[in-house]
Amino acid sequence: MKAFIFNIQRFCLSDGPGIRTTVFFKGCPLRCVWCHNPESQLPARQLMYYESKCTGCGRCLAVCSNRRRDPEDPARILIDRDLCTGCGKCVDVCFANANAFAGYEEDAEKIMETVLLDKIFYGTGGGITLSGGEPSMQPDAALYLLRRAKEEGLSAVMETCGVGSSEFYEKAADLGTVFYYDLKSGIPEKHREFTGAPLSRVLETLDLLIGKRAEIVLRLPLIPGMNDSDEDLMALAGLIREREQGISHAEIMKYHILGSSKSRALGKKYEAPKENAGKEDAARWLEFLRKYGTERTVISE
Repeated sequence: MKAFIFNIQRFCLSDGPGIRTTVFFKGCPLRCVWCHNPESQLPARQLMYYESKCTGCGRCLAVCSNRRRDPEDPARILIDRDLCTGCGKCVDVCFANANAFAGYEEDAEKIMETVLLDKIFYGTGGGITLSGGEPSMQPDAALYLLRRAKEEGLSAVMETCGVGSSEFYEKAADLGTVFYYDLKSGIPEKHREFTGAPLSRVLETLDLLIGKRAEIVLRLPLIPGMNDSDEDLMALAGLIREREQGISHAEIMKYHILGSSKSRALGKKYEAPKENAGKEDAARWLEFLRKYGTERTVISE
């Protein structure tokens, strides 16, 4: 059983209760404008070029004909993304780690072996978190890890956007998975505009999991000027109120710009805000949502 992932992070404290090991799956059906893991979107290996790390040594120029020095700044090396084949020669010769690949295939049981290295630290609440990307895009590998976690007595959390097969979510719920469930907009037109996916599909899966009595934490990624107007918050409040008895609580996820540097490394244009959300933004969101009946809403730390 293989999984295509782009990272495994140990000793995580923000991806569920307790100490956790987070497995980041590669591939996502959404294209969120503000995505903070843009390298997770394509289910394929991708070259990332971090220009800020480049020392200008020129080693990559010797092995790649699709790179050149900037005529206006010879210390700066440019890459032609349209011609790049992803061969990896630049990665092999780059001592500054300015060139790196995102995405690799790993045996699912080997992933579990990494998770179990820290079993002594998990206690009664910690364990494994499946993140991404979107784990439901690799249902067999994701379910394998969830089953193994249950066998080992570990807590299993899955961060998900809800756009996967109903069969997958039913099986994941039957394994006692805790779902950290994204609700990115309560307005159908905006949800499709900013994510590329229909809100109706997200709500269908959410209601399925509520019907299965799964443990659900709603996550509300709020981005200043994009999905945080009074109209946006009112729509979210309405959706949450309708389902509040079926969820544990809702968490406001403050927007951050970590995805901007990764987007540049992939040669993509970043069209989300260029500044992190402030404490005043989060305070306004929380006050508004609680005012309109979503009392079990908190700000994620």
